Amino acid sequence: MKEFAEPLYPEIARLPHEEKLFQLKAVRRLKLLSHYGAGSLVSPVVHSRFEHTVGVWKLAAHFQPANTELRVAAILHDIGHLPFSHSVEKALGFDHHELTAKRIHSPSITAMLTEANIDFDKVIAYLDHPGPLTGTNTIMGLDHLDSFLRDTYMAGTNRVHPWELVKQMECTESGVACGEETAAQLMELVVRAHEWMCSPTLLAADAVLAEAILCDWAEVGDDRDVFVELTDWDVLSVLKTSPSLRARMWIRTLLEEPHILVREGASGSGIPISVRKLYAKAPLVNDKPYFDTIQEDLSAKLQSFINTYEVIDFSVVADHV
Repeated sequence: MKEFAEPLYPEIARLPHEEKLFQLKAVRRLKLLSHYGAGSLVSPVVHSRFEHTVGVWKLAAHFQPANTELRVAAILHDIGHLPFSHSVEKALGFDHHELTAKRIHSPSITAMLTEANIDFDKVIAYLDHPGPLTGTNTIMGLDHLDSFLRDTYMAGTNRVHPWELVKQMECTESGVACGEETAAQLMELVVRAHEWMCSPTLLAADAVLAEAILCDWAEVGDDRDVFVELTDWDVLSVLKTSPSLRARMWIRTLLEEPHILVREGASGSGIPISVRKLYAKAPLVNDKPYFDTIQEDLSAKLQSFINTYEVIDFSVVADHV
């Protein structure tokens, strides 16, 4: 069985220490976290954060096969994510980067990297500083490259197979680089990905999930140390059986009737929802940030997806329960 077969990139041979890293509990947990967060509950985009991790690792190994630290950083870069990924992180007051650093500094991982003669500080630097994995403020890194390619592929909006684009790219110490034609094709995918991410139903799913969790915590307390270890399935199970009626109502509506949740505008009686973040990054073209060339046009396209919405007030939700 090809455990690491996935539809975007060719197979890559795993190094012995990479085999061990992929078997870590913290990495395997990513199989049970949706990369698309709560959006996976209301869209066909349902791949896991583990698949994304495999993709980022494959890109790192493809572009810089001898860079063992970059390859390790790619495997570990998301192990601090919460259930449903980014959907509830800000609302609940967490930082997945801090959680990732904490888990990487665990005795089991540090011992594994030491045994494999991996430069621990260099791995951390790839995670914490601008470079090929994270990119820069305007230059796309491997992490976001896989996210945009994978999300749009799973949404069925790609006109060109992702690997055909990747074959036209290279990866510098600042991030992804390619020719102008490939860059233009990639930026089309970035715009399409934002069109999905900024849709009111996906935004409402994030807001409702966070609200359900907060309602449950108000009833039973917030054991944050336990929460960060949970999976998506765990959270849904907790909310569906929560002692909080409001939490149960919110999660049932999200799972069974998400179409009734959103109202355009802001009446003041509902939960306001907004776009968390716009990922305005682009590759290098001719050693210059392509973002500088397309900034005005790209910004206009991304801003066009931003609107004012709110989740309907709870009394309306209650009428449907």
